[in-house]
Amino acid sequence: MRGFVQDKAEGNSTLSEIKKVQDEISFDAFFGCYAYVTQSGFRFFELNIGKSFWQRTTSRWLLGIDYGRSDPRAMKELAGRKNSEVRIFDGHFVVNSPGFKPRRDFHPKAAMTENTATGAQGMVLGSGNFSYNGLWRSVEAGASIITLTKPDTTKYIKPVTSGFEALWDAACPLKDVVSDYEKKLSELASAKDAERSPIGDRSAHGFWIEAGYVTKNRGPQKPGNQIFAPNGFRKYFGLGRAKASSTLIGEITFETAAGSKIKKNYRENDNGMEKLTLPMPEANGFGVYDGKVLVFEPSNGEFVLSAIEREEFERCYGHRLVNIGKMGGGRRYGEYV
Repeated sequence: MRGFVQDKAEGNSTLSEIKKVQDEISFDAFFGCYAYVTQSGFRFFELNIGKSFWQRTTSRWLLGIDYGRSDPRAMKELAGRKNSEVRIFDGHFVVNSPGFKPRRDFHPKAAMTENTATGAQGMVLGSGNFSYNGLWRSVEAGASIITLTKPDTTKYIKPVTSGFEALWDAACPLKDVVSDYEKKLSELASAKDAERSPIGDRSAHGFWIEAGYVTKNRGPQKPGNQIFAPNGFRKYFGLGRAKASSTLIGEITFETAAGSKIKKNYRENDNGMEKLTLPMPEANGFGVYDGKVLVFEPSNGEFVLSAIEREEFERCYGHRLVNIGKMGGGRRYGEYV
């Protein structure tokens, strides 16, 4: 048994504990139970645990959709991986409840693992959800347990796994609720956007865009740093159209969370959209951009860049959003005052 406080400087995290258990018992069965999951969590997990995880491990994921916190795209990514199955706790009830309000909150953060050949088992329990913040960035705490004998497993692991196995048996498959969940989430977002106050005489303070899926432009083992933006998004950066016979619209200087100033290209793309190249996420305090909301604050011709989880963005900026638009794939963008 060992406890940990999540601290990037020390290299301790929820994910690093899962990797330690993986190294120590070579598990081939994984059972993850999390209150919610985000695209950033899925992408960060896959990049760091390795794509071979899906080949050699049978994984099950018992997830919550309480209050609409889980990202349906992340859940579908998990369900689409080899040897992986996703179920939703009390899914039929919650998806039909106004605001996705549960009758009993689903709030665990637990990873249970087993080497089915040797019988060794491991478990990582803590406060970190299946998001980039929960797996790596935020201040979290937890403990990991490894058992090599049946008596120890019965004493330390089984009291937890038996409870979650019963919940798994009662849960519904993701496919039964994900379409309704995705549709109702979109409807809720559209209803909120329609209620936003018009900008009136106020001037915008900055602008934002949902990153969504970030192209793997740097290869499958590195987080991407390019996103597509709608045609005309360049105006927010004070840029005009590209010159004839060129796709380069201009250069943008970003100030990052790590304090660095980085200059990147902004281009027209052949699909009628615009391509924004961002600072390398892992080197500049962002981890991954997937599923986050990118917030740009103009500052003396440069742009202070933040990358925020969807729920946190709504809490911090929701009352300040104006002039909201939506791209064909559903991603939103706009300004804030």
